[in-house]
Amino acid sequence: MEKERYIVLLRNQEKSALKKVERELQVSITSSENLSKENRSFQVIDEDNSVLYKNLGVMVVENMDEHQLAKAMQNDSNPIVYFEKERDFFPAGEMKIISELKKQSAELSDKIIELEKFINNKPIPAKNLVEMEWGIKSIGIEKALYTGKGIDVCILDTGLEMSHPDFSSREIEGKSFIQGEDWSKDPNGHGTHCTGISTGNLRSDTGKRYGIAKDCNLKIAKVLSDKGKGTTSSVIDAIDWAITKQFRILSLSLASPVALNEKPSVLFETVGTRALENNCLIIAAAGNDSNRPSLPKPVSAPANSLSIMAVAAIDGQMRVAKFSNGGLNPSTGGNINVCAPGVDIFSTYPKNTKNKNYYFALSGTSMATPHVSGLAALYMEQFPDLSAKEIWEMIEKNAKPIEGLKYRDIGSGLIQII
Repeated sequence: MEKERYIVLLRNQEKSALKKVERELQVSITSSENLSKENRSFQVIDEDNSVLYKNLGVMVVENMDEHQLAKAMQNDSNPIVYFEKERDFFPAGEMKIISELKKQSAELSDKIIELEKFINNKPIPAKNLVEMEWGIKSIGIEKALYTGKGIDVCILDTGLEMSHPDFSSREIEGKSFIQGEDWSKDPNGHGTHCTGISTGNLRSDTGKRYGIAKDCNLKIAKVLSDKGKGTTSSVIDAIDWAITKQFRILSLSLASPVALNEKPSVLFETVGTRALENNCLIIAAAGNDSNRPSLPKPVSAPANSLSIMAVAAIDGQMRVAKFSNGGLNPSTGGNINVCAPGVDIFSTYPKNTKNKNYYFALSGTSMATPHVSGLAALYMEQFPDLSAKEIWEMIEKNAKPIEGLKYRDIGSGLIQII
């Protein structure tokens, strides 16, 4: 039976307060500062043991009585101020739609497999090479005088295929938050693709440029499994680690759908705020639940939090991508901040049975997000005295509105090199 987890937000971390939580919830609390390679959070958390992520003031408990948590939250002397059930997160890429259809529609499985095989094996015409680089050109990469040198950029995703020729010689720090899976292997491919957009440079065989911040300090946090699934606790664990390491930019090409008028999670709003207080900018995908021209779906979690930058996707004709979510819940959060290229984006990918070389084109707000994280690294190098919050404001200020498109769909506009 799958065990249910709760994510709990604390008012403070004073010793007496933590002791009270331990007594009332009947658990032992381990601080994240005591975690190590030999003592990972997923090895600690069970019915009797929880982990407290000290940078965030957030703890994870397992198989807890929800009524007990609610009762503790109502007690003013208890430091628990909020809790929620753990969410599932998935890559915010367009290809996810195919895998979901396969699971939900058994009667259509043969047709879906045929469609998937066609998409994965269709040849990339030579004439499209330049077209597939439209993304970095549209943000003005040719004007860039900076390369992200000295800036720590962390990609929270399915990992990175370190055998890829574009990364094999780079010095990269990483950590896996998925039990039994290595951050330096990426059979899924999604994380490798996003990493290439944000921190890659030139294609090793043709010399074509596809990446943005080639000289940044690349960090990898594997928070999604090889099958493309993660949870709140894996994402929170990684964010806490990144803040401890003082990384400046966290790029989250992952999403969990929310309902219309659903308020943003207090948990992620607090996490984003505490990241900014630690001079760390979290950038997240708006999600791919829409089917335009129908009314779009609202921005997914965690991008719907006001303290986390939300990124929408556009295509090469400067239209909103058909799958890109919109700012339908702006009064409570859930607005779009900026947009970036997210359709037919060319980047690094593992060489495998479905991909005959080291590069592939994918679509999704997942692909738009690393454009922004790469740009943020260039800004941070260019303006080293600005805080993460000021860099965010500068990205929005310099974004370019697109004629005919709504603020609801693209926020301040298409990000730009300055």
